[in-house]
Amino acid sequence: MRDVMLPVPTEPLTHDVVAAATRGDRMALRQVLAYLMTWLPASARRLYGGNLDPEELCQDTFTVVVRRIDSLADPPRLDAWVMGILRRVAADHLKKRRRRPRIPVEDVELVDALAPDLPMPRTERRSPEADAWRRQAIDLGERILADLDPDAREAYVLHLEGWSQTEIARLTQAPRGTVASRIRRARRHVHDASIRAGYRAADPVADAQGEDP
Repeated sequence: MRDVMLPVPTEPLTHDVVAAATRGDRMALRQVLAYLMTWLPASARRLYGGNLDPEELCQDTFTVVVRRIDSLADPPRLDAWVMGILRRVAADHLKKRRRRPRIPVEDVELVDALAPDLPMPRTERRSPEADAWRRQAIDLGERILADLDPDAREAYVLHLEGWSQTEIARLTQAPRGTVASRIRRARRHVHDASIRAGYRAADPVADAQGEDP
């Protein structure tokens, strides 16, 4: 990783550790980087994979984190701060590379979220049948995400990763109602695309009942 200290295994990250990192504590900074490694690569792949190089995005994001950690004024908002950096890094990269995305959906959780009712047990992942199911699900997930517009894709992926609509709105600087509309649009697209592909899909309207107010 360019110009970035390699992270080391660490205890669960606390706000005190993040605050120490902002004050120049290098061991605390290593703990912050180790924590970010547990989720940032997957987020970069989900949001930008196929259109941009997720590993390169992470490298550049970590470089900015190391250089600007002292500007983080609110340690509890570390995740949102880092996601903001990732978005700006991606925007810079997108200016240099414009082509239709093909998204590599590699993690089982995202595949399950996109196509929750594929006719294959999730537990038998080492069997030939499970491998065939996973390849089929990945192909479906790639096509579904590739057809979403960038704003809906971003809101939907962040929603799948557990971000509330309020948090997504704050991160993307979009009204909460707009975020909700983007997620609904993405859900409807996932639902319709799954049906067209021959799979039973969860009703996106029913799914929406659990949204944050």
